[in-house]
Amino acid sequence: MPIMRRSLWSISFFILLLFTLSAHSVVAEDALGKKPTLLRIAGWDVYADPINRGKTIGYKSAERQLGITIEFTPLSHLDEIIDAAESNNDYDILIISNEGIKILGGMGLISPLSLSQIPNYQDLHHSLRYTEWGQIESKTYAVPWAWGPTGLLYDTTQTEEPESWNILWDERFSGQISLWNDVSLIWITALSLGYDNVYNLTRFQLDNVRNKLLNLNQRIFRYYDGEVDAIDSIINGEAVLLNSWFDPSARLLKHKRNFRMAIPKEGAVGMFDSYLISRNSRQNEIAHRFINHQLSPIIQREMVQITGLAPANNETMALLSADEIHALHLGETDYFNRMILWDVMPRKQLYEELLSEIRSDFQARKSSLSIKK
Repeated sequence: MPIMRRSLWSISFFILLLFTLSAHSVVAEDALGKKPTLLRIAGWDVYADPINRGKTIGYKSAERQLGITIEFTPLSHLDEIIDAAESNNDYDILIISNEGIKILGGMGLISPLSLSQIPNYQDLHHSLRYTEWGQIESKTYAVPWAWGPTGLLYDTTQTEEPESWNILWDERFSGQISLWNDVSLIWITALSLGYDNVYNLTRFQLDNVRNKLLNLNQRIFRYYDGEVDAIDSIINGEAVLLNSWFDPSARLLKHKRNFRMAIPKEGAVGMFDSYLISRNSRQNEIAHRFINHQLSPIIQREMVQITGLAPANNETMALLSADEIHALHLGETDYFNRMILWDVMPRKQLYEELLSEIRSDFQARKSSLSIKK
């Protein structure tokens, strides 16, 4: 009997403990609310948090204030973002450059936005509000959040500020040049030849670009694939000159690398990146609130300090130093309109064929050098 009583007591205690723990978990869930909503985002890799690349810039305050969990997929090429948009991965938000907006709109992959839910939209730079890029059939589909030129990053300890894109062909820097492995290398070469119709080059012009890029392949150290690759080349002392759509100069100082962004006399292509809501999103309201959060001056300042890109929200200027405002050309009202904005290329296949040829030639040269060694 004593053994039976002890067994019954143990069973009773165990049941009571389970009941207590269960009740406690219910109280805890009531106190904390339901599980955070998962918000899935895909877009340009430069907007990944530098420490946690599975999150976006500004994620800490967004998750805390909105009660969400952010999952970010960083991508390095426009086609990758388009692929993500039409995949079955159920992304809620996409971050894409201006020329990609109409592409996704034409594919029916994005939803119109309710600007009443994004009050910070009204504080955007005047050239970024209600743009033709973001409007489809009188509805707004895109909210800009960063912009800037694809300029020439240079090591200030190795050269003075370059005046021309043609410095890339200077023998002094042979083996110390790294270019983005992207169609933009065709654009900057076209600019170096004096062509400003960079998105619609004739066959004659493309032939001239081809010859000049094949010549440049003798001097290229690497064609980099994205933000991380570019920064690694600089930190490792492998690159002195790079073309770049973002400016990591401030971040590089802690690595004792002194770089600056220059806009050569031939001009520069440029872009603005925007938030779009996927047609497949089940979190439309939260997505709107997140976009508005990202447009707040505090988060815009964080974006500036990480990427070196200009903020879309004009109110951010009050939080920036005079040096930052000068570096970003925010005091020049016409600077945005001087950029040749990235655009759709009517004969994209010709550019892709040329790009493929340049890559193949570079790899062949690289393999040949390895064999000789």
